[in-house]
Amino acid sequence: MEDPRILVVDDESEVLDVMVDVLKQEGYAPQATTDSREASRLLESTAFDVIISDIMMPHLNGLQLLELAKQQNPNVQVVLVTGYSTREVALEALSRGATGYIEKPFHTDQLLASVREAIWRWRVKRDPKSLG
Repeated sequence: MEDPRILVVDDESEVLDVMVDVLKQEGYAPQATTDSREASRLLESTAFDVIISDIMMPHLNGLQLLELAKQQNPNVQVVLVTGYSTREVALEALSRGATGYIEKPFHTDQLLASVREAIWRWRVKRDPKSLG
Protein backbone atom coordinates (compact mmCIF):
# COMPACT_ATOMS: atom_id res chain seq x y z
CA MET A 1 0.00 0.00 0.00
CA GLU A 2 1.21 3.49 -0.87
CA ASP A 3 2.69 5.56 1.95
CA PRO A 4 0.97 8.86 2.64
CA ARG A 5 2.73 12.12 1.78
CA ILE A 6 2.90 14.06 5.04
CA LEU A 7 3.62 17.76 5.55
CA VAL A 8 4.41 19.13 9.02
CA VAL A 9 4.25 22.90 9.62
CA ASP A 10 5.10 24.68 12.87
CA ASP A 11 6.90 27.99 13.34
CA GLU A 12 8.53 26.65 16.52
CA SER A 13 11.51 24.64 15.25
CA GLU A 14 11.80 22.61 18.47
CA VAL A 15 8.18 21.45 18.22
CA LEU A 16 8.57 20.79 14.50
CA ASP A 17 11.68 18.66 15.14
CA VAL A 18 9.86 16.59 17.76
CA MET A 19 6.92 15.92 15.45
CA VAL A 20 9.19 15.00 12.54
CA ASP A 21 11.32 12.70 14.73
CA VAL A 22 8.23 10.92 16.08
CA LEU A 23 6.89 10.40 12.56
CA LYS A 24 10.23 9.16 11.26
CA GLN A 25 10.46 6.66 14.13
CA GLU A 26 7.11 5.31 12.95
CA GLY A 27 8.47 4.83 9.44
CA TYR A 28 7.00 7.90 7.76
CA ALA A 29 9.02 10.33 5.65
CA PRO A 30 7.45 13.73 6.32
CA GLN A 31 8.38 17.01 4.70
CA ALA A 32 8.60 19.86 7.16
CA THR A 33 8.84 23.63 7.31
CA THR A 34 8.73 26.36 9.93
CA ASP A 35 7.44 28.89 7.38
CA SER A 36 3.74 28.95 6.51
CA ARG A 37 4.48 30.72 3.20
CA GLU A 38 6.80 27.85 2.25
CA ALA A 39 4.05 25.42 3.26
CA SER A 40 1.70 27.24 0.88
CA ARG A 41 4.24 26.88 -1.95
CA LEU A 42 4.69 23.19 -1.14
CA LEU A 43 0.92 22.69 -1.32
CA GLU A 44 0.97 24.08 -4.86
CA SER A 45 3.64 21.62 -6.01
CA THR A 46 2.86 18.47 -4.02
CA ALA A 47 -0.40 16.66 -3.35
CA PHE A 48 -0.03 15.92 0.34
CA ASP A 49 -2.30 13.34 1.92
CA VAL A 50 -1.88 14.39 5.56
CA ILE A 51 -0.92 17.79 6.96
CA ILE A 52 -0.05 18.50 10.57
CA SER A 53 -0.03 22.24 11.18
CA ASP A 54 0.22 24.64 14.05
CA ILE A 55 -2.66 27.11 14.12
CA MET A 56 -0.93 30.24 15.40
CA MET A 57 1.86 31.17 12.96
CA PRO A 58 3.09 34.34 11.27
CA HIS A 59 1.88 35.08 7.74
CA LEU A 60 -0.65 32.26 7.22
CA ASN A 61 -2.30 30.56 10.16
CA GLY A 62 -3.22 26.89 10.31
CA LEU A 63 -6.87 27.54 9.42
CA GLN A 64 -5.78 29.39 6.27
CA LEU A 65 -3.44 26.51 5.36
CA LEU A 66 -6.31 24.09 5.95
CA GLU A 67 -8.48 25.98 3.49
CA LEU A 68 -5.70 26.17 0.87
CA ALA A 69 -5.00 22.46 1.23
CA LYS A 70 -8.70 21.51 0.93
CA GLN A 71 -9.07 23.70 -2.19
CA GLN A 72 -6.24 21.82 -3.87
CA ASN A 73 -7.08 18.36 -2.55
CA PRO A 74 -10.49 17.81 -0.92
CA ASN A 75 -9.35 14.41 0.42
CA VAL A 76 -6.37 15.81 2.34
CA GLN A 77 -6.52 15.11 6.06
CA VAL A 78 -5.42 17.97 8.31
CA VAL A 79 -4.51 17.74 11.98
CA LEU A 80 -4.20 21.12 13.67
CA VAL A 81 -1.98 21.75 16.68
CA THR A 82 -2.17 24.70 19.04
CA GLY A 83 -0.93 26.03 22.33
CA TYR A 84 -3.82 28.50 22.49
CA SER A 85 -6.75 26.18 22.79
CA THR A 86 -10.30 27.32 23.20
CA ARG A 87 -13.47 25.44 22.49
CA GLU A 88 -14.33 27.96 19.77
CA VAL A 89 -11.02 27.42 17.95
CA ALA A 90 -11.43 23.64 18.10
CA LEU A 91 -14.98 23.84 16.76
CA GLU A 92 -13.89 26.24 14.02
CA ALA A 93 -11.09 23.89 12.96
CA LEU A 94 -13.37 20.88 12.84
CA SER A 95 -16.14 22.78 11.04
CA ARG A 96 -13.66 23.78 8.34
CA GLY A 97 -12.74 20.16 7.75
CA ALA A 98 -9.85 19.40 10.10
CA THR A 99 -9.50 15.70 10.86
CA GLY A 100 -8.10 16.27 14.32
CA TYR A 101 -7.04 18.83 16.85
CA ILE A 102 -4.17 18.52 19.33
CA GLU A 103 -3.32 20.85 22.19
CA LYS A 104 0.27 21.73 23.08
CA PRO A 105 2.02 20.43 24.98
CA PHE A 106 1.07 17.08 23.50
CA HIS A 107 2.20 13.55 24.21
CA THR A 108 3.74 11.67 21.32
CA ASP A 109 0.98 9.05 21.72
CA GLN A 110 -1.61 11.78 21.03
CA LEU A 111 0.24 12.89 17.92
CA LEU A 112 0.57 9.35 16.61
CA ALA A 113 -3.07 8.51 17.31
CA SER A 114 -4.18 11.61 15.39
CA VAL A 115 -1.84 10.84 12.49
CA ARG A 116 -2.99 7.21 12.33
CA GLU A 117 -6.62 8.37 12.29
CA ALA A 118 -5.83 10.86 9.52
CA ILE A 119 -4.05 8.19 7.47
CA TRP A 120 -6.94 5.77 7.95
CA ARG A 121 -9.40 8.45 6.77
CA TRP A 122 -7.16 9.28 3.81
CA ARG A 123 -7.02 5.60 2.77
CA VAL A 124 -10.80 5.21 3.09
CA LYS A 125 -11.46 8.32 1.00
CA ARG A 126 -8.95 7.18 -1.60
CA ASP A 127 -10.26 3.64 -1.78
CA PRO A 128 -13.51 2.97 0.11
CA LYS A 129 -13.30 -0.72 -0.80
CA SER A 130 -10.08 -1.05 1.22
CA LEU A 131 -12.17 -1.50 4.37
CA GLY A 132 -13.37 -4.84 3.59
